[in-house]
Amino acid sequence: MTAFQRLCILAGFVIIGLVVLGGVVRATDSGLGCPDWPRCHGSFVPKWEKHTLIEYSHRLVASVAGLLVLGITVWAWRSYRRTPAVFLPSLLLLGLIVLQAGLGGAAVLNELPPEIVVIHLGMALTILAVLILILHTSFDLTRPLARLAVGPAVRGSALAALAVAFVLMLVGGYVAGAEYGLACSGWPLCNGEVVPSAGGAPVHVHFLHRLLALLLGLTLVAMLWSAWRERSRTLLLFAGGAMAVYAVQALIGAANIWTELADEVSAAHLAFAELLWALLAILNVRLFEAYRWLPRAAAAPRAREMPARGVPR
Repeated sequence: MTAFQRLCILAGFVIIGLVVLGGVVRATDSGLGCPDWPRCHGSFVPKWEKHTLIEYSHRLVASVAGLLVLGITVWAWRSYRRTPAVFLPSLLLLGLIVLQAGLGGAAVLNELPPEIVVIHLGMALTILAVLILILHTSFDLTRPLARLAVGPAVRGSALAALAVAFVLMLVGGYVAGAEYGLACSGWPLCNGEVVPSAGGAPVHVHFLHRLLALLLGLTLVAMLWSAWRERSRTLLLFAGGAMAVYAVQALIGAANIWTELADEVSAAHLAFAELLWALLAILNVRLFEAYRWLPRAAAAPRAREMPARGVPR
């Protein structure tokens, strides 16, 4: 494993931790522990108060993630600038992390509107997916990855699972940001009904989150069944792992209701969602060989045509 690959892996773990820490910030109502940005209560050294320290720790980890991404981009420029498959996604990654920092500041300065919180979460998921792509491309350049010869059923179900998981997490982020987490009392029923008949927007959005979770579960079952029919050990490993993470995630989601959104449960809910997203992103990158979509080497510059000797211009 090269140093560049180790740097990408480290950045991936830091970004996953950053998203989970963001969930802790939201679960503990610490989003405005630092009401200004980029300073905290007008200073770069925060007060020793619970909510301030939780929010400030999130900012510190975000700074570390930003420095790691900057390091990846600089390294890519020095070692891979003739390899668009690595260099271009690295530039995209840097642009996304800068935009993400701006969104974080906008969320604080506007007192955490759920719309910006959702975009912030979606950007974090995209950043992790791009990082996974860069890492796979680097590994494939060093030692070509084995092709996963599978049928369209596996590819379709894996891509569908990735798309549903993305939307599910965004809706979940909105449920948390808008404080709709307890709009449906009880689980699996919502306010004593299979399909709630009243309650307004909070109940409808919360119920949509549950429906999407059910749809994701069905999609994962279809993916696992397709992987079983393909008899591929790698596919079964990822599909089975995703199904197991989803099962734990569903129980944690129920525990959110049973414990009335206990801080630890809410943070674990986001952590397992992030783990599921990472597994599905890795699986789709492998299945669709996204690391081979961009050219491996920059096109050589065309030589200027020189007039033949003795021939007038």
